[in-house]
Amino acid sequence: MIPKTPEKYLMLAGASLIALGWSLPAAHAQEEEDVQRKLGTVLVTTQKTEESIQDVPIAVSAFDEEALEKMQLTGGPDLTKSIPNVAFSKGNFTGYNFKIRGIGADLVAQSGDAGVGVHQNDVPLTANRLFEAEFYDLERVETLRGPQGTLYGRNATGGVINVITAKPVLEEFQADAKLTYGNYNTFKAKGMVNVPFGEIAALRVAGSMLQRDGYVDNIVTGNDIDDRDLYSIRATLAVEPTDRLRGWVSYEHFEEEDSRLRSGKQFCDKDPFVTSFAGIPVSGADQVYTSLGCQDAPLSQANDRLNSAGTLGGGLGILAGLLNGDAFTQPVVRDLRKIESAFDPDYYADQDLFTWKAEFDLTDSLLLTYLGSYGESSSRSIEDYNKVSPTIPFNTAGVPLGNPALAPVYQALFPGGVVDDPQLGASNFFRTFDLSGGSSEQTTHEIRMQSDFDGRFNFNVGAISIDFDAIDPNNPDEGYYVFSNSLTALAQINNALGGAVFGGPVPIDDSGPSFGPLANLSGDGGNYFRSLSPYSLESFAVFGEGYFDLTDDLQLTVGLRYTDDKKAQENTPTFLFVPNATGADPLQPQPIPGASPDEAGDGTFNVGFEETTGRIGFDWSPDLDFSEDTLLYAFYSRGYKGGGINPPQPAGNANAFPQFFDPEFINSYEIGTKNTLAGGALQLNATGFYYDYEGYQITQIINRTSANFNIDAKIQGFELETVWNPASTFVLNANLGLLDSEIQDTYAIDVLDRTNGRDDLVALKNASSYANCVVSAEGYATILGAIAAGALDPGSTGGLCTGAFAGAEAAFGVGTVTYVDSDGQTQTIGGLTPFDGEAKDLDGNTIPGAPEMTLNVGAEYTFESLFDGNWDMRLRGDYYYQGESYSRVWNTSGDDLDSWTNLNLSVQFYNDNGLEFEIFGKNITDEEVLTGRYLTDDSSGLYSNVFLNEPALYGVSVRKRW
Repeated sequence: MIPKTPEKYLMLAGASLIALGWSLPAAHAQEEEDVQRKLGTVLVTTQKTEESIQDVPIAVSAFDEEALEKMQLTGGPDLTKSIPNVAFSKGNFTGYNFKIRGIGADLVAQSGDAGVGVHQNDVPLTANRLFEAEFYDLERVETLRGPQGTLYGRNATGGVINVITAKPVLEEFQADAKLTYGNYNTFKAKGMVNVPFGEIAALRVAGSMLQRDGYVDNIVTGNDIDDRDLYSIRATLAVEPTDRLRGWVSYEHFEEEDSRLRSGKQFCDKDPFVTSFAGIPVSGADQVYTSLGCQDAPLSQANDRLNSAGTLGGGLGILAGLLNGDAFTQPVVRDLRKIESAFDPDYYADQDLFTWKAEFDLTDSLLLTYLGSYGESSSRSIEDYNKVSPTIPFNTAGVPLGNPALAPVYQALFPGGVVDDPQLGASNFFRTFDLSGGSSEQTTHEIRMQSDFDGRFNFNVGAISIDFDAIDPNNPDEGYYVFSNSLTALAQINNALGGAVFGGPVPIDDSGPSFGPLANLSGDGGNYFRSLSPYSLESFAVFGEGYFDLTDDLQLTVGLRYTDDKKAQENTPTFLFVPNATGADPLQPQPIPGASPDEAGDGTFNVGFEETTGRIGFDWSPDLDFSEDTLLYAFYSRGYKGGGINPPQPAGNANAFPQFFDPEFINSYEIGTKNTLAGGALQLNATGFYYDYEGYQITQIINRTSANFNIDAKIQGFELETVWNPASTFVLNANLGLLDSEIQDTYAIDVLDRTNGRDDLVALKNASSYANCVVSAEGYATILGAIAAGALDPGSTGGLCTGAFAGAEAAFGVGTVTYVDSDGQTQTIGGLTPFDGEAKDLDGNTIPGAPEMTLNVGAEYTFESLFDGNWDMRLRGDYYYQGESYSRVWNTSGDDLDSWTNLNLSVQFYNDNGLEFEIFGKNITDEEVLTGRYLTDDSSGLYSNVFLNEPALYGVSVRKRW
């Protein structure tokens, strides 16, 4: 039922919850010393029926809006500081990774599903703005830990976040307004108005906006960047025409346009040119192939700019005659909040969400619910690819393709060494930008029926359909681009030579709209890299749970789910440097000759997954002398997350990786207890769990393509949450999370250490694709010796990775080499035959983003009846600690992410007239935290992008309620 009067739900530690408010009698009624303090309880709907969180046999956290504001949990990323075994980091491509018990989204794929489902009002949002938007006008935020699927419309292996917005209140006018001002010139405004229409309808309109200056300095432009300028508005209309029928419809719009950084500082330990090998001099073009860009090192020691010759853009810049070697020769500024960008970042995101819900009481014991939604979402981020400035300008007199006869062509195209790039503008310095963008559209329909019988059996069953489409190739700001004026220059040289370099003229995009710092972008040019994966999902599921009261205090729960996922992704190969045949459209999906229809024989990859999963368990509520209320539970759950489709294979390598990746499953074994003790003044909850993790989806970049693979892992952990109310005005809360994860029976090649530390192997750069390879040290030295003796031309080492000398071992007197492949098998090949590298044994390594420990401690004290009895004052502090974790499965010193802490403090004054004043500080010790790291691929030079927390924030706010 939609309540006709407002209900105050007070926060507590629930199954992992912080009790930030509690039931307080009137101040004057507390004169009797024998008044016993009792924590309030929060009502949740995690099992689709309203019940106390202490009665739900699920590990769940829930926060109402008051609790969120007290703990300064302003948005999705902040939830990590209040829930055990949760971690958060941004991703490299406008996404993010919210992890519960180590489970999140460690894959990069348009067709990949999230390990943690994000819902709003129970609607699963495949695309969402959880990391950008701020919370406002909420009833509560629920976070369920562990596999979900029998209660929620979209299955998830890690857990579910469900943001429940405040609904209209019938027959009552309400309003709320809050203004905040803080450092970085921060201004926030939030408000709500609730207007009743007679006895059967009400309209609630709420909004939020945030503007602030940037946290980061761009020392090239002199501007503050990573600022915020965003707003959201929501309108909800509720009706209750009869006692049996009720419903609501809601529209929400979110929009952001600012200089938000998609990724932060770039880190690199420069991989220098090699001047000799085995006593043989290395110079010229042969020297270029020795640098991979960056090498493995702890992030604290990665203080260099990358070696640009180890990148596709830098290496081709040498080929075009623009550069003679590395363009980045100076140390970087170590300050994490200073970058060097040729322009200020450009960020845009929006979302429109329509949601509607109807409930009908078929009988006094049967409720029928329909929930529907339609949403559109888009985002676009443009950044300087390297965020470091080149220190060497382009040559004023270059020699393209190593041919002195072409010097006049260079002079004509690039007078004074200036390249006129249609997208990036004119410059005589190496410039590389990237764009990550996309749009999506989703429709959902869900129907449920649940019972409330007086007998021993009840049920909750439902069905859902989801239609989701992402990426429109005809919109030029969608997909992933890398622009470089060196790429454009080489295309211009090719065209000036009549297509001699690439086998025909390459189309250069010189017309189209402008996006921020990018001009003339139609999206179909051959002078830049563009990756497109138009994708659609059709998902249908039926699910439900049955509840059997075996005795008055022992209940059996059985849940089942059947899921049918159908995924389709167009095969749109990249068209960098691809000559455009007359009339051909590079944006059209390309059929793969000889392939089946499902494997893009018609231009579209199709794959389907059908799975039956569920859970079974018991919960027992014994009557114990020492406890006012105790719940014990034990459950087995099998979680499922669909597989998907990898991007198109790299040109010239049709078997670089599997075209499809498999689903992942979790067999979860969990026991827990929830207890209310000390006459209701203490809540103590604990959970232990063990996961058998099958098919964990993990990404590795191969030839500029994010390919996804499946491996296995084991995860186990423990969670403890408590809230204690020792006095009427004092409350303490704490939670502890312990986590241990181990990868199982897995071998994989570390692209930062392809030789696995072996002296008899050497890693080199491919002169064609700028991917890296490994050959024997003996074979490499032999080819170098032949060059020194004049038997081979200088630069011939560039052919080692292309296989130019494979099979010629006998002719050169080179033996064989053995190595371990990614299946853990020992292989023997010729010493001049290139291979990807030796795989490392990852057995026992920790999965990324899974800190061994998280800890939150909070304390709150209220001084009552101040200033002539009209005001109360509340002091609150919250401390959070997150232990060390790793950014990659290899667990090297470069993967190590240090432990970190966060401290929030606030003081609030409030009275019975609804007026509040607050002074707050967030991260008051100004900790600089690396929350995550993204390693780029071979052709980018293997540098790392890192992601940061927010700096110290402080300010004041005023609020009035009516």
